[in-house]
Amino acid sequence: MEKEVISSRQFTIITFLLSIGTAILIIPSSIASSSKQDAWIAASIGVVLSLLVVKLFVTLGDQTPTLNFIEANEKLLGRFFGKITVVCFLSLTLFAGGELLYFIGAFMRTEVMPETPTMAFALLFIIIIMYATYLGIENFARSAEILFPMFVLIFIFFVVSITPQIKFEYIQPIMEASKTSILYSIIRFISVFSFSLVMLLMIYPASVNVQQSSKKGFYIGMLLGGFVLVTLITLSILVLGPANTASRTFPSYALAQRISIGNFLQRIEIIMAFMWIVSIFIRTFMYFYTTVVGIAQIMKLKDHRPLILPMGIIMVGLSQIVHPDIVHSNIYNDEIWPIYAFVCTILLPILLLIVAVIRNRKSLGNSTEMGHADSNEGQMTDASNAVSNQVNQTKPDNTDSHQENQAKPNNMNSNQDIQTKPATMDSHQENQTKPATMNSNQENQTNDANTDSTQDNQDNQEKTDNPVSTQDNQDKSATSNSSQVIQSEAGNATSKQDDQATPDKTSSDKKNLE
Repeated sequence: MEKEVISSRQFTIITFLLSIGTAILIIPSSIASSSKQDAWIAASIGVVLSLLVVKLFVTLGDQTPTLNFIEANEKLLGRFFGKITVVCFLSLTLFAGGELLYFIGAFMRTEVMPETPTMAFALLFIIIIMYATYLGIENFARSAEILFPMFVLIFIFFVVSITPQIKFEYIQPIMEASKTSILYSIIRFISVFSFSLVMLLMIYPASVNVQQSSKKGFYIGMLLGGFVLVTLITLSILVLGPANTASRTFPSYALAQRISIGNFLQRIEIIMAFMWIVSIFIRTFMYFYTTVVGIAQIMKLKDHRPLILPMGIIMVGLSQIVHPDIVHSNIYNDEIWPIYAFVCTILLPILLLIVAVIRNRKSLGNSTEMGHADSNEGQMTDASNAVSNQVNQTKPDNTDSHQENQAKPNNMNSNQDIQTKPATMDSHQENQTKPATMNSNQENQTNDANTDSTQDNQDNQEKTDNPVSTQDNQDKSATSNSSQVIQSEAGNATSKQDDQATPDKTSSDKKNLE
């Protein structure tokens, strides 16, 4: 399946709507029940602390820039432990997706259509979710981009319309709630508001085109979503009062029912329902998409689309049994969900981040060791190259001397050849003119050579009898050899000059013969 990519602007919009989610309806009553009129303070602190949660997710995403959250588990923790953690995480996403479908059915049956069963709302909504998952994350991002301006316009209209009914005495006295209740409200707010942002690691940063701007979009989207929730909590307390806000199941919807402009524009609370449906659509899609893609990656499937229909049916069935009534839902969200979500969405990313940092340091250490080894090898090769260069510099002198030694015999041979050639030419000419005299001269020369050889033999016998004379003869022979070498070199030089003159002599001899 081809990799899908979204823009950083689309990612920011998804972050904004995902952070709001179901909190737009249920979070005011949950916080007001413990912090009362100081609920807006707890929500503001929760938004600031959520920056640390986003920082954790961004840092983990930077450690594994090409992997989604499911793939990062298997790569960092190994196949066995990675699959165990992935199964635990997917159990959270599947259960949370079914709970969101339950909220949709419960809200629509309680506030809008009392006689319609919750199964009908869950089934219709899951069809939209499955179709969006089938089309892919790119089409989902475009739909979020279309819904975003509508959401903002309705929210602005809602705030402007409800502002005239504000009563500041409902918020007084400030800071009356205890520290324990404020702390509990902060934890409750963060668990609903920012813990679910871990789903964005399925698309950040692997499926975002510009990582740096998407990192800023992560923070901006979270802060904008926090601003919307803090505003709604504050308006609920200022208009309805802390006691009335805590007793309502959906206080934001009851707040929208109070809108009345000139006794003409009334009963427009459905716009609040539209805002909630848009935000819960984004969050439900991310839970469903994470579950389907995660199961496909565990089962080593190339395409996750065959799992869409069975997972949709399972999630609809789960929505009918996850909570028997609204009281069970409130207890679960106040006591169980914060701990369950903290383990899977905070502790697990911290574990992955620690393992990723340790592995990166080891890889950097190995790379530095390899670098030192390469530098040492480079120094050794440089030294060997320097030695070889020195040897190569000395070799040309030797080779030159060898070449000279080899050239000298050739020169000597060539000189001898040059000397013999004119001699043979003269001998042929003399043989033509004086064949008889040559024969006689040769006989005389051979006789003289024989006599000379006999005399030399006698002299050698006499010299061997005297050892001192032998040493003198050796010295003399050495000096004679050196003198012969000198004479041969001089002869070579003179022979070169004679070679230049021989052509003239041969030509003159030919003229004399003619």
